[in-house]
Amino acid sequence: MKQVGSSGPQGLSGGTPPPSPSPPPFRAGGSRAPSGPRKLVVPIVIALAVFFGANKLLHHENRYEKLATDVTKAIAANDMHPVDKEFNALTREKLHDRGKVGQLSDFVNADGKLKKIKEDTPSGSAPGFHHFVATFENGQRAEDLTVDADGKIADFHVRPETSQP
Repeated sequence: MKQVGSSGPQGLSGGTPPPSPSPPPFRAGGSRAPSGPRKLVVPIVIALAVFFGANKLLHHENRYEKLATDVTKAIAANDMHPVDKEFNALTREKLHDRGKVGQLSDFVNADGKLKKIKEDTPSGSAPGFHHFVATFENGQRAEDLTVDADGKIADFHVRPETSQP
């Protein structure tokens, strides 16, 4: 007895084939959008590029620039006590010569308020030697700082900016 509407197994000898999967939606620009971990890579790479680019453009004081800034501010204030401990024992004695410190203070203050200090030590300089350009409101000064093996200031000079030593 034959059942109505039954024509045997479907798909093997005729009949309707199974539906095929639909094609992926069209995306402008070519390939499919990244998924999973690849989805995070692009924003992370962009964020890192922005961070390092901004960091390169914005200068951060290094240890010696901070030290030179502190010494220069102390000289300008005619008060070496805030940086007294940064100098080695031999150099520290010179800090108590009020005449020399006062004369140096007048020299530094002649160019107005300190704006910034930037290190530009030439490559191949002696160990412990650091050269800076100090920018003031009305000019620039060159500063040389030498630290000893203990990291204490052994020598500090301020002079009119001309060219590197």
